[in-house]
Amino acid sequence: MRKGLTALALVFLTAHLLSLPPTLDDIDSINFAMGVRDFDVAHHQPHPPGYPLFIALGKVATFVFRVAGSTAPEVRGLAVWSALAGSILIALVYLFWRRLDGDERRATMAAILTATCPLFWFTALRPLSDMTGLAFAVAALATLAAAVATIDMTPERRMRLLAVGACLAGLSTGFRSQSAVLTLPLLAYALLWPRPGFNTKARVTAIGAAAAGVLLWAVPLVVASGGPRAYLHALGSQAGEDFSGVVMLWTHRTPKVAVFALLHTFVLPWDSPILAGVVLALAAAGAWVLVRRAPRTLALIFLTFGPYAVFHLLFQETITVRYALPLMLPIAYLAATAIAEAGTVVSCAGTAAIAIVSLWLAVPAGLAFGRTPSPVFDMLSRMQATAETAPIVGMHRRAFTESRRARQWTGLPRGRLLDSPRDYEWLELTKVWREGGESTRSWFVADPRRTDLALIDSRGRRSESFRWPFNDATYVGGARPNELDWYTYDSPGWFLERGWSLTPETAGITERDGWGPHRRPSEGWVRRRDGETVMMIGGRHLGGAADPPVNILVSIDDRRIVTFTVKPGFFLDFHALPAGTLSGSGIYRKLTITAENTNAGETPRVALEQFDLQAPDAVQFGFDEGWQEPEYNPDTARSWRWMSERATIRVHNAGRPVVLRLTGESPLRYYPSAPTLTVSAGGQRLGEFHPDRDFTYEVPIPAAAIAGDGRLTLESSAMFIPGDREGTADRRHLAIRMYGVEVR
Repeated sequence: MRKGLTALALVFLTAHLLSLPPTLDDIDSINFAMGVRDFDVAHHQPHPPGYPLFIALGKVATFVFRVAGSTAPEVRGLAVWSALAGSILIALVYLFWRRLDGDERRATMAAILTATCPLFWFTALRPLSDMTGLAFAVAALATLAAAVATIDMTPERRMRLLAVGACLAGLSTGFRSQSAVLTLPLLAYALLWPRPGFNTKARVTAIGAAAAGVLLWAVPLVVASGGPRAYLHALGSQAGEDFSGVVMLWTHRTPKVAVFALLHTFVLPWDSPILAGVVLALAAAGAWVLVRRAPRTLALIFLTFGPYAVFHLLFQETITVRYALPLMLPIAYLAATAIAEAGTVVSCAGTAAIAIVSLWLAVPAGLAFGRTPSPVFDMLSRMQATAETAPIVGMHRRAFTESRRARQWTGLPRGRLLDSPRDYEWLELTKVWREGGESTRSWFVADPRRTDLALIDSRGRRSESFRWPFNDATYVGGARPNELDWYTYDSPGWFLERGWSLTPETAGITERDGWGPHRRPSEGWVRRRDGETVMMIGGRHLGGAADPPVNILVSIDDRRIVTFTVKPGFFLDFHALPAGTLSGSGIYRKLTITAENTNAGETPRVALEQFDLQAPDAVQFGFDEGWQEPEYNPDTARSWRWMSERATIRVHNAGRPVVLRLTGESPLRYYPSAPTLTVSAGGQRLGEFHPDRDFTYEVPIPAAAIAGDGRLTLESSAMFIPGDREGTADRRHLAIRMYGVEVR
């Protein structure tokens, strides 16, 4: 068995050395790399508490890689220690369980399941201190487990093991401060539990050894930081950030946060709900086996890992899945305990099956990680390679703050970087445009979960998306910066500022600010042009059925150009603007839209949810009767509209044939069988579908079919009323949830 583990460790190390990443992947890794270049905890190089031992190892390896002519020597100089620690951990995990339990077969299977766990395998590639810190912590645990083992040994040997384990526990906190939560419970048990040979001298020696392990890294750290006062100031600032800037169960005590904490901790590390379910079920069965046969072992497992589990679930940001790495050890051991009950042949086959499935998930992710830059560094390298230099660079707040260290590392992007006030970032860009900034060409780095850029004309906009090539929730969960979008704008045809509701996000901002056309004019800007244009405006009159109609007044530079009346409910209108309407001086003309009551009294609420303005030869479309309001889930970053049993799309097709593209959710999530979805126009049926899964359909639309009123009709054979199912007052007619509708 030991030969098998040695072979596994060599394969593990070789595979990881061949897949070391080309770039840094997280703000913590950037801080580590900056610390390798210039150690300065006060400037978060690295972030407090400082991780001095890991930085020392990183400096040594970086020097070697630089001498060898390697690209990105700091990145590989940090990541190589994760690979080495991961391979060594295979042996350490085996030793820990062997000494704690005494069963060699269970210890071997536990080491195999741990090493092949997708989170463990992948984290051994990252330029972070998690694996190295865990290796020292498990080395301490293995030594302490030997010290408290029930096997016969001389008091002197037991005392030496206790002292060595205590020293390793102190040293491990120099790699990761959280290691203290992992090692101190077993150390305290070893110190406090009566045992032959553990006299007062032995305990004092062990405490001194632990203190020596801490002092070996703490004294140089404090000295290098400018003294105790300067170091405590840096440490205090980090603690404040940790508790104010993240979602943890201790500060957000809701069932939702608790459920996600359990999901991130016990399910996501296995990259598959099915695999996680199998392993967790086996772990539960293994715990029951120990209750009946080895309660002392189970008690020591809870003593060792229970405090870290509580600490992790309550006080750490569990979306950062790598923080759950230490908990994979007891889960793997308990699962191995259950598997071992099946006999040698079956248990070997079961362990191999789980390991193979785990590697089938983890190895492709590791290979992709080793050959693909992280999103932020991929984006910055593309910016550096572009021939143009953007004089104006806007960013969403998350992208701005989380990319700060990456920008410092690379010195990019070039150009004028705009402020990023939270929720109003697009206004910084539009302010430059409407004031005639130094150029109309601009870049914007966007958080893919934000939807406010719908307020800017997307025609002619260029975009690139930067994503992880694997399941980021498991492998780099909580990474900052995460996935990003890069947009290039070149004098957009229009942009909107305050008072609009084109997405749920912008509707929330409008309502929070007390804006909206019924309160004060909604504002936007359109590019000056001399020719004809077509303007689309849609939204909702939010009053009741008995409320009066509302006049919608559209003005350019305070000159009225369009007036139309809307009744309660949804509305959509296309307006042809004659040549000269948008003529004038400057690049942009001011657009205002006001809602006025047709009767005396307060104007009912109006939401402007659709807008476009293009030349007459451009295709435009909008949602007309039968569509519900736009909705958005920030957890999944997904937008949608529900269609009712009959829904209409209005199209300005400029006399050309078009293609309708529909992307939607599987109706089988709310119907027992697939409904019929038909698309028709001008009395002609153009498409018929029976969606039984998430779908994407494309329907060619002849120009003649929509030559008249431009109406496309979607009909579903099934519909439901949410209130009837949920016992609520929701009387909407819902048929199919559409994630995307496009006419081109």
